[in-house]
Amino acid sequence: MLRRGKGLGLRRAGRRGGSAGPAGWSRVLESLAGEGDARVRVAALLEAVAEYVDVPAVYLYLGDAGGRRFHLEHSRASTLPRSGVEEPGEGGVAASAATPPLEMLRAPEWDVPRIAPSAAGTLYSVPLRVRGATVGLLQVGPLAGRQAPPAWRRRLDEIAFPVAVIALRALEDERLRRELSAFQARESIGRRLQGSAMQVERHLTLLLSMAVAATGADGGFVAIVGRETLNVSLVAAQGLPDGFAEAVDLQPPDGLFDWSAAAGGTLFVHDLEAAAALGIGSILAVPLLEGSEVLGIFAVASFGRGSPIDVAALDLLATFAGQSEQALRNDRLFRTFADGYLDTVRGLARSLDARRPDTHGHHGLVARLGAEIARTIGVPPEEEEAIRLAGLVHDVGLAGTLSGVDVYLADYDHPTIGASLIEHLPLHPGVAAGVAAHHEWFDGWGFPLSLHGEVIPRPGRVLAIAEFIAEMAAGDPVRAPWGAERIAAEIRQRRGSQFDPTIADAALDLLAAGRLALP
Repeated sequence: MLRRGKGLGLRRAGRRGGSAGPAGWSRVLESLAGEGDARVRVAALLEAVAEYVDVPAVYLYLGDAGGRRFHLEHSRASTLPRSGVEEPGEGGVAASAATPPLEMLRAPEWDVPRIAPSAAGTLYSVPLRVRGATVGLLQVGPLAGRQAPPAWRRRLDEIAFPVAVIALRALEDERLRRELSAFQARESIGRRLQGSAMQVERHLTLLLSMAVAATGADGGFVAIVGRETLNVSLVAAQGLPDGFAEAVDLQPPDGLFDWSAAAGGTLFVHDLEAAAALGIGSILAVPLLEGSEVLGIFAVASFGRGSPIDVAALDLLATFAGQSEQALRNDRLFRTFADGYLDTVRGLARSLDARRPDTHGHHGLVARLGAEIARTIGVPPEEEEAIRLAGLVHDVGLAGTLSGVDVYLADYDHPTIGASLIEHLPLHPGVAAGVAAHHEWFDGWGFPLSLHGEVIPRPGRVLAIAEFIAEMAAGDPVRAPWGAERIAAEIRQRRGSQFDPTIADAALDLLAAGRLALP
């Protein structure tokens, strides 16, 4: 908590004879010593400005990376009664007391001190300049008349530069802290719960290496049956001749092995010509089974580089195969759990959509729009599916949204919360990345990490515009739904600032062609 006059060492200026010059700088610079994250430090900074200039309200605007707008970064103002409060939604409370605009277009008139009328009253605005460029605005007030008192102007001139430097430094520190925290969280979860496929392949590779050494074979392989395609493919190999993996046909019933005796625990070679062409001198192979279902093949072989494999090693091979079966069964159990868990997350997202009529079907619509846009820009099919799946759960983190004063912070964190719910599942990495980044802006003014440009994962850039189209087309309690033409006009306005230009152009083409099914 900030304690006036003690934690910051401040006292009233102005009518009570506050000091000017270096003392004014020192009061502002003291805010650097404040503890906490950027919001606490910037709040302390604006509190210091309010004390020194002797004003009730201070608003800090900072420019976006694209050079188009100033965004209201933080404010220090007396609490006013709200004119009405509606149910919180994404973005916070629907109605509140009058405030200055949340963003303003850059214009030359903001490069000099000026009077700035606003919904919160008439304010006095001074530019914040660093290295000759206007990086933001500091607005104070409200004014009683049409002129700012000389004391205001003098003191704001004194502190404008340190305010700019401190604000930018605090926010940059916070951005780096958030990026580091997110990276550490992803690394920790990745080490503990990374998708089972990678873990199973490492386990099978280790078992194969042990089996090759124990049996005196030249090499070997483990192949598994795909759950959806039923194709048999190698997942672990050691000591195989060049081209073996590409040439071997393991697909039943016409491949290398005779599967008729698989239930008995042994596979026999029935395509001897293929075995000779592959350079196989001798081979022992056992099926990997779950009941009567074939999971895969565990095999060791000699290729004429050593002695033929003794058939007595079959029992030893069966031991390693048993461990491989257990690994595959565990993998299936985990994937079954993951599928059920993901269904639960999707159900939670659908329940969020059911809270209000204007959000009904929101996640499904974002998923369809995102997939269509992704297909148009030519992403690989697996990434398109990842974007579709991310769209189905992108706002699930809003299940943690609270009411009252906490709603903003809950809304701010919901992309991170949503991604944390699914990033440990064996899914395409674009799913969690899309959820985590769907509120990032191309010019760096999004949240929660203030990423910019192509640093933002492509699934996040696609979902950002897909969700915007879905929300504008659906309307809400205070805004009628927008048609395709108005949505397109707004996308053109935000192209290069909020949205990736390439993805925005693809969305505009789809809207113009009527290929986006809007509600």
